[in-house]
Amino acid sequence: MTLLSETVQYAISGVTAGSIYAVIGICWSVVYLITKVLNFTTGEFVMLGGMLTWAFHRLGFGLLPSVFFAVACTTAISMLLERFVIRPIRFPTEMTYMMITIASASVIKGLVLLQWGSESRRIEPFFGTGVIHILGAGVTSQVLCVVALMSLITLSLHLFLNHTLMGTALRASAINLTGARLIGIDVGKFRLFCFGLAGGLGAVTGIVTAPITFTGYEIGMLTGLKGLVAAIAGGWSMTGTVAAGLTLGLLEGFGAGFVSTGLKDVLALLVMILFLILRTISLPGMRKR
Repeated sequence: MTLLSETVQYAISGVTAGSIYAVIGICWSVVYLITKVLNFTTGEFVMLGGMLTWAFHRLGFGLLPSVFFAVACTTAISMLLERFVIRPIRFPTEMTYMMITIASASVIKGLVLLQWGSESRRIEPFFGTGVIHILGAGVTSQVLCVVALMSLITLSLHLFLNHTLMGTALRASAINLTGARLIGIDVGKFRLFCFGLAGGLGAVTGIVTAPITFTGYEIGMLTGLKGLVAAIAGGWSMTGTVAAGLTLGLLEGFGAGFVSTGLKDVLALLVMILFLILRTISLPGMRKR
């Protein structure tokens, strides 16, 4: 491969990974903005989407019904988590929420490991294995699915939040929870909806990426953390999260391609550490102004 084709290939890999991180970051943001819960089960929703699709398909269901059942089950699990694990907590703090969601993620991972073992699983590509060549680089149809998914989710959420009554109420709840309650918004139902939405989006992400990256019980934590980095660096906003996710993916793609593949998983955590340090350092200067 020439330098140009290598660069294009690494860019395609970066955009693909960045699209995944962006959608997962949106899942984090959807829950955090209205509940202030750092939901560490987000990565496990991604894992469950892929694993449940594989499991239903193995039982003899077609691919489309398997996808539907997997998304429905993951959405139900995420809503049950909010209703029976998160909501009953008395005198909650962010640390309490964080520890409970970490414990819940461990339980989900353990149950999947007991049921289906530690082997990696793969779902068949949705539109075959054909490759499109761009400047000497190859792009599969599944990669296009991932990028299309990120674009569709971003556009749909933008329209929902800015052009529907329910979306406006959700934004109001995220800005001022107490004020939203005072004007009659049922915050409890919105919390449940946000958990369900995050679970469903996470499951869809896991399903679309499983033909590319495989799936297994262990993928949730690292994938979820990278999505968290995108959400934090993007300021918890949808547009910022998408931009941060794509930037992180491109850094990974070029870092792994031109420097070392060992940097692929390290870069996300380095970005988060540097971002938090720089933001902390900048705060005193901002206060003096």
